[in-house]
Amino acid sequence: MEILLAMLLILLALVGGLVFFWLLPLKMVARLAHRHGHSAPCPSSLAWLVNNPIRRRYMRPLLDRVGIRPGERVLELGPGPGTFTVDAARRAGRAAHRGGHSAGDDCRIGQACAGSGLSNVEARVASAYELPLDNASVDRAFLVTVLPEILDQERALAELRRVLKPGGVLSITEEFSDPDYPFLFETVRRVEAAGFRLERRMGNWWVYTVNFCKA
Repeated sequence: MEILLAMLLILLALVGGLVFFWLLPLKMVARLAHRHGHSAPCPSSLAWLVNNPIRRRYMRPLLDRVGIRPGERVLELGPGPGTFTVDAARRAGRAAHRGGHSAGDDCRIGQACAGSGLSNVEARVASAYELPLDNASVDRAFLVTVLPEILDQERALAELRRVLKPGGVLSITEEFSDPDYPFLFETVRRVEAAGFRLERRMGNWWVYTVNFCKA
């Protein structure tokens, strides 16, 4: 019994140490790496971290915060395995665009939407700096834990501003469990500097969403 208890305590200590490392020191490492010009999206092999029942449950209000309306042309930048793509496409109704970072993401999104009977989704592999969309052609764009993974965020924000219509909405969501997590004030300051006006803040320190209007 004592041996079993000791093993359980060791296991809890290991898990606690990993959680602590993930939530604090790893964030410091990620910030230092970005500062020195090293940044990359979450690899597709770790897709289970962003698309699992536990995360989907507590992220359920996210698309309500994004505020997609029927008939809007929507851009999701960096959709990963398509965790929010199917629901977003259903909310948009007749028009939706998706931008991905890799062929693997593109394939997963296509399969997910085909399996749901959706035909209003166009998955494209493109750079965040050169979106294959016309000027002022998108009603709403949203990014979920993506902006901090982009090395030149100012350039990506300028490109998002280019494709958004006058008065278009840019929605940014960040999650504390992400190693690249920026504080709310950092996100607001960075996006406003790119020519957007803050419209609404939602959520809390664990998951927050901020919506901006193209100024």
